[in-house]
Amino acid sequence: TNITAVSATNILVDRSDTSVTPSSAITGIVNTYESMVAPIANVVIGSITQAMPNSSNNACNSDNGQMIADAQLAATAPAQFGGAQIAFMNRGGVRADFTFPSSAAGEGDGNVTYGEAYTVQPFGNSLVTMTLTAQDLKNVLEQQFAGCRGQSATATRIMHHSNGFKYDWDGSKTCDSRISNVSLNGNIIVDATGNVLNPAETFRVTVNNFMATGGDGFTTFLNGTTLLGGAQDIDALSAYLANYNVTTGGAAYDPTASTLGKPRLTRIGGGTACPTGANTNL
Repeated sequence: TNITAVSATNILVDRSDTSVTPSSAITGIVNTYESMVAPIANVVIGSITQAMPNSSNNACNSDNGQMIADAQLAATAPAQFGGAQIAFMNRGGVRADFTFPSSAAGEGDGNVTYGEAYTVQPFGNSLVTMTLTAQDLKNVLEQQFAGCRGQSATATRIMHHSNGFKYDWDGSKTCDSRISNVSLNGNIIVDATGNVLNPAETFRVTVNNFMATGGDGFTTFLNGTTLLGGAQDIDALSAYLANYNVTTGGAAYDPTASTLGKPRLTRIGGGTACPTGANTNL
């Protein structure tokens, strides 16, 4: 018999609907694996002084995402691991809040378990460190905005970045004129007028493998040279948080600490929210 047509109806299932009966077979499988991974998932890997939501202020600064970028820089800054000077993290790769109250695992308020960190970074991306020019840096920052340098016309994607790197942006301007006052550890890369001081100057930059291959429209990263692969993002985050683990005698991570170089992004002009769509100047 030849099949000439197929039709289907997509039925949405509301997990809060008490009339929906879970499949005992599937529930059993899930429970089995939850029990198996619990000894790993419930390990405390670090501590925080307050909740860090997966959100940003109107200038697109995010404590959550910037900590992840710092973790990736720390993992790749040693010469043998890439000699990175800057790390960028795509906003879409951060999937959840770092919550403060204790979870059902009973780890205690402010403590972060491996399972919680994995919920924030679940993709298992690996880190890639590359060499980019100063002009590349300016271009990729401009490429964050909808319709600029091949970026999607319907998406503005402001990246998270690491401590020591700062810049200003103005969403009211046009492509290639939105970025100014770019600096690394106080050294000017792009001046107040948007002029790149030394376009050929090079920097070692870390991103994840998704971004390194042009993901989220960041095709400028395809210009990177002398690439070196590194650890998985979750491993970098775990290693970084280990420095802030109160259960092992450390001090909790404080996202307001003056040593973190905030604010890292300064917004020029109007706007009340971090833009994510076609409108670059919300």
